[in-house]
Amino acid sequence: MRQWTPDAREWARSLGLPFADQVTASGPPVASLCLRVRGPSGDMVAVAPRPDLMPRLAWVVRHRPDLAALLVVTTEAALYQAMVDRHAAELAARASEKLPDRLSARRLRRIGPKGLTTTGLTVAALAAVPLFPQILLLMSFLSVAAVRLGAATEAVRPPRRPEPLADGALPSVTVLVPLYREAAVVQDLVRNLSALDYPRDRLEVLVLMEADDRETQAAARRHLTAAPFRAVVVPDGAPRTKPRACNVGLALARGELVVVYDGEDRPEPDQLRVAAAALAADPRLAVVQARLACDHAAGAPLVTRLWALDYLALFGAVVPFLSRHGLPFLLGGTSNHFRRRALVEAGGWDAWNVTEDADLAVRLARLGWRSASIDSTTWEEAPVTVSAWVKQRGRWLKGFAVTALVHLRQPVVAVREMGVPAALALLVQLPLSLLSIAAHPVCLVLVAWGTLDGSLWQSAGSEAGDALLAAQAATLCVGYAAAFALHLAVLRRRPCRGVGLWLVPLLPLYWLLTSWALAVGLLDLSVRPHRWAKTAHGVVARPKGAPAGLDPRQDAPAVQLTGE
Repeated sequence: MRQWTPDAREWARSLGLPFADQVTASGPPVASLCLRVRGPSGDMVAVAPRPDLMPRLAWVVRHRPDLAALLVVTTEAALYQAMVDRHAAELAARASEKLPDRLSARRLRRIGPKGLTTTGLTVAALAAVPLFPQILLLMSFLSVAAVRLGAATEAVRPPRRPEPLADGALPSVTVLVPLYREAAVVQDLVRNLSALDYPRDRLEVLVLMEADDRETQAAARRHLTAAPFRAVVVPDGAPRTKPRACNVGLALARGELVVVYDGEDRPEPDQLRVAAAALAADPRLAVVQARLACDHAAGAPLVTRLWALDYLALFGAVVPFLSRHGLPFLLGGTSNHFRRRALVEAGGWDAWNVTEDADLAVRLARLGWRSASIDSTTWEEAPVTVSAWVKQRGRWLKGFAVTALVHLRQPVVAVREMGVPAALALLVQLPLSLLSIAAHPVCLVLVAWGTLDGSLWQSAGSEAGDALLAAQAATLCVGYAAAFALHLAVLRRRPCRGVGLWLVPLLPLYWLLTSWALAVGLLDLSVRPHRWAKTAHGVVARPKGAPAGLDPRQDAPAVQLTGE
């Protein structure tokens, strides 16, 4: 792999030109990888290594020494950072404020005591309407159960892959990796993304770091020394969030496709090729989502194994099910591969939404773009403590609530823009799913109470009341059966070390923990709607080399499903 600084230094030495590690822009770019910069005695032109530029510069050095005296050689990373620094104010403003208010969480404010009182009175009024809460809960549970049952059938289908593209037909790709206080993962990041099988002349990796994160910047200087990696220090601004950093990266990206990875990700080597082929095969696709999975579940705490099982079901069955039927789904925060044109049309990410991925999925659907899943896995780091899990899941559920609030501001407009099927699919994934999570522990308490005092087995006093009670009981049973069927099916199709059948009966405990995380997230939403509760990475001892999970594209014998 070509080294930036040694190559640039050697290039400068061979031409007899000065070399600078850092430069300061004094004007707009002169040409690609050529920038007007400040020199010791006036403006100069900084150039970065580029094969087609070498012969022309050699001619200038030999025949125009007056022009050669104005040249300085630097690295491509230094040129990009100089441009970022020159346009810092503009980049920071665009990264935070580009989306219109109606599509952004920017104007959400803390609810406060008055808002909480109003919300409580509204909920109480709706609960007092005869049969309304019961019917709403029935709809929520049944809609979620229907998606899970459909996903269970998807789990047994063999995955499909598009025809691969020849190297000459591969598009250019920009990978964005936002980091914040993650110095510990930089070295592994370089190793994991260097394993990607993609032509280096069509790949750039922008590692985006915040201005106050000196430790990660120091790690980047030590480890990001080889193409195609470039470190970019994002201009300081508010809010200090992952989507704001990604918006700055989008402004700098040169690729036709834009990919987001987290710092701890381990994508399969051919993932970029699979994504490029899928996007080339369907011009209506804005984004394709890779599977996300845990590679350290074996021997891990129970919460980590249940997280891994949850991901197996979501990305191994639910997302492919929605994808196969042309319905939008909530994107994961990583390993989504965008068509840059669609991403720009959507306005990039909402810097004020703490689940920018879910929000972007909705906005792309509103613009008429489609999303799909691809048969490729990215291995991730899962939480290993209950507190870390609640913090992470609470932020996700808080973001889902924020996304629902934003796009329900004008519900008729949203439905008209995306169409009824897509709107129903997102309705199930956002507000109805949140309602199901909130209602689940209440339903269990009522069932337990009714069992203890015997009222569960008594008549409600009317045929309508008895029918409603039977419908509620049946719905709860159907919901559990659908969830168990989904997870059993996905375990048979996509086994993973450390995730066995014995975990399935424990899912109700996991769902109760999810309800607790929702309460934490909603409380945070009421007082700090834009606070980003960041998940710490680099704290897990993960297996070296090949991922710990089995190949998700291969069926495994049943004997491997009984435990670890």
